[in-house]
Amino acid sequence: MVLATAKGRAVDPTDFLLFSKSPFALKPQLNISETFSDNILYRDEDRLSDFVTIVSPGLNLQVGSHDYNFVDLSYSFEQIFYADESSLNSSQHRIALGIHFEHDRFSLNGTDRIEFLSGPLGGGYSFVGDTVDRNTFNNQYQLSYDFSEKMSPYVELSHSATDFQSGVPLYDSTTIVGTIGIAYKAFSRTSFFSEVYYGQTSNDPNESGLALYPTATFFGGFVGIRGNITEKLTGSVKAGYELRWYDSEDGSSGLPVVQVNLAEQFSEKRTFTFDYSHRQLESLQFVLSPYTQDGVNLGVIQELGNESRARARLNAGYLHSSYDPNPAYGGDRKDNQFLAEVSLTYDFKLWFRGYLTYRFESLNSSTPVVVSYYANRITLGLTLGY
Repeated sequence: MVLATAKGRAVDPTDFLLFSKSPFALKPQLNISETFSDNILYRDEDRLSDFVTIVSPGLNLQVGSHDYNFVDLSYSFEQIFYADESSLNSSQHRIALGIHFEHDRFSLNGTDRIEFLSGPLGGGYSFVGDTVDRNTFNNQYQLSYDFSEKMSPYVELSHSATDFQSGVPLYDSTTIVGTIGIAYKAFSRTSFFSEVYYGQTSNDPNESGLALYPTATFFGGFVGIRGNITEKLTGSVKAGYELRWYDSEDGSSGLPVVQVNLAEQFSEKRTFTFDYSHRQLESLQFVLSPYTQDGVNLGVIQELGNESRARARLNAGYLHSSYDPNPAYGGDRKDNQFLAEVSLTYDFKLWFRGYLTYRFESLNSSTPVVVSYYANRITLGLTLGY
């Protein structure tokens, strides 16, 4: 409210929201939201509804320019309050780092994301609403070299991990993948590429009742295209094949792998997005239970009004997970998850915006071991900061 009256008091909002001294820029941020959920514990029966308030202050530190070399570090703290179920109140921390560095013919790009989370779990994990603390880590770095104007070899290393609190009947999971590839710049904004990768996923039990999970090793390759595929269509498409095996067993299994991320600039104010993936992952619940996942997401972003201060966004997604047979759930297991979200955003100022969001989520599983559910959420929020 102080900033909203800044004009009348001749105070520039940047005095509070942007501290800049080249090459550094520090930007405080604040997000406040109120959500109504009709199923806060992801149950099929005895559903509980509640109002959830989230207060999230944060800071963003930028060193350098996004047009050239930079380091971008952000931190946000979330305090979560439940109106009725106060035992679920929790706090969360999110840290993100992005870097881009160019020198001579070398280019280094990297992202790191660390999250310390706490709250009920959905998405197929059935704990009947217990609060679960977990830490997640995602890191990805790519180093490329412009061998010529058209040829660019590159190496990439990615790491992802989920660490649950002790005593939870889930596996802590760590995946490390190394990739070697080469890109050929066929046109000024379009490249064809080919790459091979090798990785491992290790799962460690969080309680004594869980069996030891052997390490899964996988090897595969892709060919694809990225950049401006047409005048208005941008993104990447890649397809390949992957082999996977366990260190405790002979033999291997293989499957095609596909990754598609596309955006179509349909008009000046309307953009369509399409994402699809087909891959294999390891279960965090049941030992020796890999599953093949098909995921598709469709999105529309529409700018509204002459000044484009208002934006409407629609997303619809579907995940189908087909698990290998396992005695823990009596044969085949298939999970179907639906997601739909509609949001409206309005920029009152460059540094002050509001949003209204409706989200629907449902999970249906073929095995009674997994709790099926659906949930509706309506969120009203305000964001302060550049």
